[in-house]
This record gives sequence, C-alpha cells and structure tokens, in this order.
Amino acid sequence: MRIVSVVKNKRYLGIAVLSALGIGLFLPLAQTGFKPDNILAWYLTLADRPLNTGLYIVFSSLFGLLVSLQLYNKHICKTCNIKMDNKKATSFGGLGAFFGFALGVCPACIGLIGLLLPLTVSITLTNYSWLFMGIAIAIMLASLKFLGGLDKK
Repeated sequence: MRIVSVVKNKRYLGIAVLSALGIGLFLPLAQTGFKPDNILAWYLTLADRPLNTGLYIVFSSLFGLLVSLQLYNKHICKTCNIKMDNKKATSFGGLGAFFGFALGVCPACIGLIGLLLPLTVSITLTNYSWLFMGIAIAIMLASLKFLGGLDKK
C-alpha cells in the first residue's frame, strides 16, 4: 500500500505524527472553550468510555495519515494513479475531519454543532457520538482510498 511507503519516509512520518497529535490536542481545547478544568473533564470522561477512546485515537491517526498522504501526493508522487481529483479527495477527507470535529467524540461534551442547536438536541446527539465518529472515520478511510493510499504500489 502506498500509505506504507509514505510513512517509511521520515519526513512524511513526522508530518503524520504531528498532524495526529495536533488534532488530538486541539479538538478537546476547541470543544471545551480552552478552559483548563473543562479540558481535564473532557479527558476523564473519554477515559471512562473505551469505545470512544479507541475511536478518538483512530480518528486522530487517520487525520495524520490523510494530511501526510495529501502532501506526499502533491510533492513527490505527481504521477500516482488516484481514484479522484486530488482536491476533491482532500475535500472529502476534510468533510470527515469536520464531521468528527463538529459533532465531537466526548460523550459528555457538546461539539461545535451544539452552539447552533437547542440544548436538548445537543444532549441527544452526544448519546450517539460513537456513531458520528464512526461515520467520520469511514469518510476519512474513503478519502485515503480515493487518494490512492490503500492501493498497492
């Protein structure tokens, strides 16, 4: 798979790790309003929910791989066979990232979408945060496929 050859390159592995850590650290900050007590509560709540913790790690990792593969395709692999136009595939992956970011992964947190919806709707949505993260992960996996990351060399 092309994604394996991408992460074998130290530069793109570094980009993937930094992107994954970046989204992994920024998401709780953004969803809690950058308040230290809320950030601690976010992580403690997430730690109590192993399914959500696993999905959060997968989401962050896929985000890092997606950013790294996009940059690899743009700078190194200009002749690679990809299933979709680079911009469309990147936009599709960005949609998955936004979906996970806006709806949130923490079962006790209200994502950014909660600012636009009534409280009862937001609380109901938090019960299904695992489903929304699953959809976001599926969208990001599809984007990796469209970018050629899951194809054999």
